[in-house]
Amino acid sequence: MKNLILLLFLSLFIFPIGLKANSALTVKQTSLTKVTCDYYVTVLKIVDGDTFIGLTKGRKKVYYRLQGVDAPEKDQPFSEKSKKKLKKLIGGKLIGIKVQENSENGRSMVRAYTAKGKDVSAEMLKSGLAWHLKNYDNSVIYSQLENEARKIRKGLWSEVNPISPWDFRKTSKKPFLKRLS
Repeated sequence: MKNLILLLFLSLFIFPIGLKANSALTVKQTSLTKVTCDYYVTVLKIVDGDTFIGLTKGRKKVYYRLQGVDAPEKDQPFSEKSKKKLKKLIGGKLIGIKVQENSENGRSMVRAYTAKGKDVSAEMLKSGLAWHLKNYDNSVIYSQLENEARKIRKGLWSEVNPISPWDFRKTSKKPFLKRLS
């Protein structure tokens, strides 16, 4: 009961007026486990189905890449649907960030959480609009979500032979970083 009252209080008073970017507020995930976010950002722009730009409390624009997933590239089937799904989930919203690592190309690899505590990467996998990056992420849950989407042929899995973004990039002539702009 205390958790319910706390969650109600947070959703009514704290989230509408903004959260301290460096606070360690705990949000509930859909699995009912708790996660503590490192900080919060407002999403300014969705770059593609796994990358976005967020504005920190210090008004710094930062590129973020969702940990554990890879979405279709711009010229691939389901690229726009993936981007639209991510925009619907987090576009223009305040989200929780849990940094996994900072990559060499200036993007932070993160777990992102909606104000209601939904794991954004998991939502993209459930929708069949991203691949699980098994070589870089050992999440059993993410593997299960991808397998479930495959089984019911949801999203990109409705294609006869979907090409993974990493294989697509190998054949693309555009340098990787240019595609981000």
